[in-house]
Amino acid sequence: MKEYEKLLFEDTKRQESLKAKNEVELGLFEQKEEATFDFSKYKLMTYGKKYKGLYDLYQNNETNELVYVCPLIEDNKGSDDERNDLQPYAYDVIYLEYLTPEDYELVKKAHVHEKSLPINISYFVGLGVYFAYLVFMLWTIAVLSTNGLESSQFIWLAGPIIGLFVIATILLPVLLIHYRRYKAQ
Repeated sequence: MKEYEKLLFEDTKRQESLKAKNEVELGLFEQKEEATFDFSKYKLMTYGKKYKGLYDLYQNNETNELVYVCPLIEDNKGSDDERNDLQPYAYDVIYLEYLTPEDYELVKKAHVHEKSLPINISYFVGLGVYFAYLVFMLWTIAVLSTNGLESSQFIWLAGPIIGLFVIATILLPVLLIHYRRYKAQ
């Protein structure tokens, strides 16, 4: 294998590992305990650390389906004659659903909007605070105007409130643009 082919294969392993972890997070898998597992039909795709420190990632040579495999070995830790040559009595296998790259991108985009509740709440709270501050500013200006203050006193008291409102008014369109861009994704 040439050096560039090794680099490309490592990058493929990285991408497939990320895809597999995302699929598990999204719940797109079926977990089974198998008595045997034919490793000859699969190639090892684990990149970096094993999943949860136990599972190796494999890709089917024919269908390109991904699976996580963990050999189940009887626990012999704590005994005086600890053995490392024990054969697995079964395999814990996580079969991931096969998704085309297009389907995978659609699922990822759909998942982003599943967790959008805090963003929606923040958006509406921000709008609510803006309009509540508008009412507070108008009420403050009305109260200060009726007290017969000199113009310099009025500016010292109402100036910071009006200035903060101007800054909030400048930031409001930025918030609206980012929120609409997020929703359009």
